[in-house]
Amino acid sequence: MVDPQKALGYQRALATFTRIVGEADSAPRLLQNAAAQVARVTHIRHTKVLRYRADQGDLLVEAGVGWKPGVVGHVCFAVDRHSAPGRSLQTGMPVVVEDIRHDSEYRYSDVLREHGIVSVLNVPIFVDGSHWGVLEIDAEEKTAFDEFDVHSLSIFANILGLSLAQRLAQAETLKAATDITGTRTHTEILLRELQHRMKNNLQVIVSFLALQRRQSSSEEARERIASVMDRVLAIGLAHDQLSFKDSASSVSMHDYLRALCANIDPRRPQVTIEMDVDAASIPLDRAVPVGLILNELVTNSLKYAFDDAGGVINVTFRINEVIGEAELTVADNGRGMGPTRKGAFGLRLVETLAGQLGGRATRPDVPKGTRTTVMFPYSV
Repeated sequence: MVDPQKALGYQRALATFTRIVGEADSAPRLLQNAAAQVARVTHIRHTKVLRYRADQGDLLVEAGVGWKPGVVGHVCFAVDRHSAPGRSLQTGMPVVVEDIRHDSEYRYSDVLREHGIVSVLNVPIFVDGSHWGVLEIDAEEKTAFDEFDVHSLSIFANILGLSLAQRLAQAETLKAATDITGTRTHTEILLRELQHRMKNNLQVIVSFLALQRRQSSSEEARERIASVMDRVLAIGLAHDQLSFKDSASSVSMHDYLRALCANIDPRRPQVTIEMDVDAASIPLDRAVPVGLILNELVTNSLKYAFDDAGGVINVTFRINEVIGEAELTVADNGRGMGPTRKGAFGLRLVETLAGQLGGRATRPDVPKGTRTTVMFPYSV
């Protein structure tokens, strides 16, 4: 049985990581952020990200937490079957070694010995279906990593692989776009390939989350995992709506928001979602936060606004080209907000995403129900 507090800790860290994964301005910083997040949630001081170097036939420590100077960026591990990270890379499967000091299957490297490492857990990192490297946690005390630990670390590794794939595809796209011999058709092919890769990786993440949700014993943990799954699906729907006609990263908000609400709709006959959405397109990096905000607000209304009598949720999206502003409003005629619920992560996320858009979220008093409006800059 999974400790509920442990499960919640992983979910909070996962929610944070999925939000900040795109903010790192370079691949090295992304890898270091990942190592730091994993160390924080597992309470294990030593973590590292190893990149497979095919030309050298080894695994280089690209990022890490808790290691002495001279390890990160310099130390390499073998990829043979007696290397724990090497076996994880070769098999594409997690590798758990409870006591590497006395396990004849695996080599006890000088680096691990110097840092007093006893137990290790390795999970592979895939980029575009290929073995990119390994994410590893190293404990100084004998630790029996369970299935929950393995699946949770695998989710981090898959999100990391997704972000690395996106950066790689963006670099390829930029190179193609600036190459005078390249054509628009070639660029579109690359972008569609990026879309396909992103969708596949998002599906992998959802699958891992679904498995973890089934294995969680706490109802609160299962609900939190379901919320993370909904957010990942919201990102996936945005990529489904990508248009390559005028802009490589343009999303039709009319189609996107309608698809989102159709995905959220619990099919309760007593609850209706009514939509009034302007036909407008905005860049993908702005469409995703808008979709996540809509997901949070509509989901909150469905969960908390109505009794058995049901009611109506109104979603409007307006574009004011004169002042260059977009406005998303979600309102319901339910029981009203009432006191702020303990945690209230969804509402904090809405405010954070509004700030990311350079906008603001307001909740005016209304005679009945709740109303939240998010306004942010828009340009044609």
